[in-house]
Amino acid sequence: MRSARAWQNALVTRTKDQESGPDVGSPLEWAKLTALGALSALWSLFLWTELVLSRSGGSSFCGSGGKFDCTGVWNGALASAVHRLTGLPVAGWGLVWSVAAFALPLAGLARLASGERPEALLSAVRLTAAAGLLAVAALLAAGAAAGAICIGCIGTYLLVGSYAAIALLRWRAAGLPEAARAGALALGCMAVVFALLLYPGLHTPKTSGEAGRRAVTDAAGLPEVPQAQAPTRAGTGDATKDRALEDLVSTLDPAGRQQLSDSLAIYRSSPPAMLPAPRAIDGSTMAPVRITEFTDILCEHCASLYETLQTLRGHTAPGSYSVDARQFPLDGRCNPKFESGKGDDVRCVAAKARICMESSGREPEFAGALFARQQGLTRDAVFEIAAPYMPREKLTACVGSPATRSQLEQDIGAASQFDSDGTPIVAVNGRRGTSFGPFLYAMILTRANAEHPAFDALPPGNPAAHMH
Repeated sequence: MRSARAWQNALVTRTKDQESGPDVGSPLEWAKLTALGALSALWSLFLWTELVLSRSGGSSFCGSGGKFDCTGVWNGALASAVHRLTGLPVAGWGLVWSVAAFALPLAGLARLASGERPEALLSAVRLTAAAGLLAVAALLAAGAAAGAICIGCIGTYLLVGSYAAIALLRWRAAGLPEAARAGALALGCMAVVFALLLYPGLHTPKTSGEAGRRAVTDAAGLPEVPQAQAPTRAGTGDATKDRALEDLVSTLDPAGRQQLSDSLAIYRSSPPAMLPAPRAIDGSTMAPVRITEFTDILCEHCASLYETLQTLRGHTAPGSYSVDARQFPLDGRCNPKFESGKGDDVRCVAAKARICMESSGREPEFAGALFARQQGLTRDAVFEIAAPYMPREKLTACVGSPATRSQLEQDIGAASQFDSDGTPIVAVNGRRGTSFGPFLYAMILTRANAEHPAFDALPPGNPAAHMH
């Protein structure tokens, strides 16, 4: 009875106060916002656990592969940068927002029940809703740039949209009373939640490319062991390299060990392909290990592979491996294995421009410049980026020439020998591999020997694992 009387008093107070101040919303609206915040928190927590599962070698509920795979957004440039710079993955930030979106309207309900006007809380809720919409817009733009749709994220978008419909549309006449205090409330609430979630965020696995490069850097940076302490069992024949391989395996977390084991299993089970002679090669033609890559300029995993290869250059001996860069644009306008893309044909133009740049000897540098501008890259931007390397008139003629088209068709035909549903496609000495940094580092150290004793410490590998 007491509770019922409190709500009645709150409603009477609200009716009287409307004459002297803006509408602060009905208890039902505040309750709906509280419920939406709670649902969003539960959904964000679920997505976070799926992210951890995906990066630990498992399959998430939306890890279908291709355009509708959540990992295309979760492991994209924006999401990776957010995790690296803040310590929380995007799903963790979704949980931060959701807890604030739950706690603030819950506090507003309590104030209504006590007969007080929650004006500062109303503004804090509205600011929180606006922040949620901005975050959703950023994720949608990142997904569009990557050509990926995060099916799991759609639930978050709907919950945030419903929350904003009440807080921003239905309450638009209320404005932002006590805006300064409201901003402090919203930021303070999120800061507290962020602090509580930072520890699990820092221990959430990073993307395989980022984690792989870190593992290579860590292993290569360990002090060398004197010759007398090096392993004596059969290996590369070089005690330093043998120790480096054992150090590599020991520095990997369980997910990384599984990825390395799966990569080795894929390599062992792959028959050698007959690849065409390189048109241009980065490194020595006499190198014992040749890495052949087939990439698409808008593929974020391909940009990550480029960074991985740059990392390997700094941690391996000169002449130990070479890179044969090939093109595999994911656009049916120049690659019949895919449907024709819409809008700008930048994938095809960039692939042909990279082929045209091979004769200059600066193709790797040009590729790096393109990957650095990957987000929002356009056809015109390709020619703009190419200007320091080749005059536009010459490049335009080369891109449109039958010879360049024939060379691109050669690359696409060579890539078709490997069973792959996307890019990058990576081959080591003609056998299919993966772009995982520790795998490539191990192949370079062993001269493409997948049976080194250091690999005995790895878990069983899956040759059918979904890896690029």
